[in-house]
Amino acid sequence: MPLASESIDTFVCIHQRDVDYLLELVLRSYEVNFMPKGKLIFITNNVPYLQAFLDRTGVTPHAELTSDEQWLSEKEMTLPGWYKQQVLKLRSYLYCSTPNFCNLGADTLLLRPVTYDDLVYEGQPILYYSQHRLPDIHMLYERGRVQNVAKILQVKPTVALRYTDFINDVFCFNREILIKLNEVLNELYGQESYYNLLGNLDTSEGDQKKFGEWTLYSVFVLDKLKQHVTLRNTRTGFLHQVHSQRTLNTYKFDTKAVHFVGKHFDLDYIKRQIKESSSTLAGAL
Repeated sequence: MPLASESIDTFVCIHQRDVDYLLELVLRSYEVNFMPKGKLIFITNNVPYLQAFLDRTGVTPHAELTSDEQWLSEKEMTLPGWYKQQVLKLRSYLYCSTPNFCNLGADTLLLRPVTYDDLVYEGQPILYYSQHRLPDIHMLYERGRVQNVAKILQVKPTVALRYTDFINDVFCFNREILIKLNEVLNELYGQESYYNLLGNLDTSEGDQKKFGEWTLYSVFVLDKLKQHVTLRNTRTGFLHQVHSQRTLNTYKFDTKAVHFVGKHFDLDYIKRQIKESSSTLAGAL
């Protein structure tokens, strides 16, 4: 068991449609490899469906289940699901209780032990970013996101633009900072700040880069609060993003975490690769 001061609550935001894909494997990986365990909290649009899944599989029997409606206003419930999930993550200080708490993506596996020191340094979450070797299209897209959220916060993203891509499905928030971020947004855009910012957006590629929860938090920390925090590159072995079958075929299952961006990968293939790798998850399959 971790020290009380070094436990980290973990939350998973998940829609019913994603419950029967990778979730059982994700939760087994959490049980085996997430070392600073605090509470595990689910936020979902269908609590009975998720509860039946957990009862059937027997994984994480002590997890807490909550519904989207508990944390979103009536107006926010009308937002597209992609934005609702981001607002739910930015409200995680309401349902998590530890000083720092971690989002775990519902399609993100922990292949090797993730420790407190992987996530927090001197009391503050480590900000992970993905370095791009060339100014490719994806990097330019994420630069646009940084610039858009900086406009929301009314700052120049001088520091954040050096790192650009903060997208990461094993991401920690600090309670005090996240509360402050929500207070600032309410001061700037009213008590329905998220709806006022997102209500006119759709899920087109152009609109999606106008907002991003992890980018918003990171720009807030780096350029609004101007805090000196630890930044680490995910590409040094922490996390790998699998976007396509081609990237899955070349991935060696040799990082601490892997996020399967695609929704239709062959689960049997993934399990075989885990068993053939040195992953500590192999024994739980």
